[in-house]
Amino acid sequence: MRKRPFPTATAASLLLALAAPPALAQPAAPAPRAQGTPAPRAQGTPAPRTQGTPAAPAAGAPAAAPAGPRSIEVSDPALAPLPPPKRSLASWKQALSLLSSRSSELTIAVQEIARAEGQARQALGLVLPSVDATGTITHFFIRQTVPIDVPENIPVSREMTLPPTPVAVASLTARQPILAPRAWYGLKTARLAVDAARLGVDDSRRLLLAAVADSVVSVVTAERVSEISRVGLRSSLERLELTRRRERLGTGTRLDVVRAEQDVALARATLVNGDEALRRTRESLALALGEAEPYGVEQGISLNEIEQAVRATCSPAAADQRADVLVARTQLEIAERSVTDTKLALAPYAEVSTTLSGYSEEQANGKHVQWSIQGLITIPIWDGNGRYGAIQAARAGVEQQKARVGAAERAASLESTQAVRGVTVAEQSRLVAEQARDLSRETARLTQFAFEAGTVTSFDLVESGRRQRETELDLAVREFDLIKAKIAALLASASCKY
Repeated sequence: MRKRPFPTATAASLLLALAAPPALAQPAAPAPRAQGTPAPRAQGTPAPRTQGTPAAPAAGAPAAAPAGPRSIEVSDPALAPLPPPKRSLASWKQALSLLSSRSSELTIAVQEIARAEGQARQALGLVLPSVDATGTITHFFIRQTVPIDVPENIPVSREMTLPPTPVAVASLTARQPILAPRAWYGLKTARLAVDAARLGVDDSRRLLLAAVADSVVSVVTAERVSEISRVGLRSSLERLELTRRRERLGTGTRLDVVRAEQDVALARATLVNGDEALRRTRESLALALGEAEPYGVEQGISLNEIEQAVRATCSPAAADQRADVLVARTQLEIAERSVTDTKLALAPYAEVSTTLSGYSEEQANGKHVQWSIQGLITIPIWDGNGRYGAIQAARAGVEQQKARVGAAERAASLESTQAVRGVTVAEQSRLVAEQARDLSRETARLTQFAFEAGTVTSFDLVESGRRQRETELDLAVREFDLIKAKIAALLASASCKY
């Protein structure tokens, strides 16, 4: 049988009093932020005690029994959490409202529809009648006096100054194209451009919704990672203090202290990186919502509710029917029509016009009004080979757009496949994290029993408690990743209306 070292009760009590394990007084795990967070502590796992509160005495124990081991108290400015941002997201409806009213990308996409509709109206104007009104007043500075033949019996002047001045002319001209094949063909091309702009808005809505949902989950995840980093730093500080106490008692070495200090430095670096990641995710959420100041996520927001809201907002579709793929196909049709449009520049053009003019002076017809009608036909013959160069450029544009369509279809198919597979991977990762959490719970429970029996050191007890806390929070992070993967799989090829 193994002999117990130094069985004196006084020495054992002194060691326990000075080197009390922080795992016996570890803080409770942070409350879950949303539905789907880690399950509560399993039955049988030792519950944490409040710092400085003595344990309840066993039944029948004398009143003067010792209160139990003390916890190690540590303090560090880095243990204080980051201050919350001035603005926080309270619900998914608020996110959609901000996205619809503040998003610059969505505003640009909506105005692209208005621009395309304006260009379509311009194309229509090329085939409809046009009416122009003009008016001129002319004053002649150089004039000439000429004699005129007037009978002697008429008492009028025998001279006239020409030309008369001022002269006023008012004209009203109406034109109607009667042969304009290029203008007629351009009408459908302009309507296709409007359809492409509308599909572009649908794709922008999908991408922006995915960005906001990903940013919300990323903020929550970054907050939990920041909590993990602070728990790790606190555990490192507790182990450092414990190691220093053991060194002062002569049971530890300087090497143990240096290793503990190195562990604190690594934990502090991890905390700095985690806090910066949290700041960046808050800023990314603000940009996705169209705001300038960082946005946080309130504690009461439910990620499962976000997932359900996204499913209610977006309807799934096939990868080859995704909005960006449809936009690329529409752009290909427009590019193909541009070739024909360029060829129609060689087609004849004819119009008829009528003009009604009024003059301040009497005209040759003895009246102050003239009315005329005119027909005009234009036949292009030679323009220095410029139109043939335009046709060549249009054909090259068609080939380019064909390549874009193929790239868009392959990207949509691959993204959809990866997103669906991502749900399976996230679920497997969650199961692995859950198994690790259960194992760490059991390890912590067995380590506590072994420490009470004196077969392990206090460092083993602290390490098992630290590992249990890490696995609890890691499981929460994996569950958040699962929600993010489900949202990404839904939005990979969905059509969103909001």
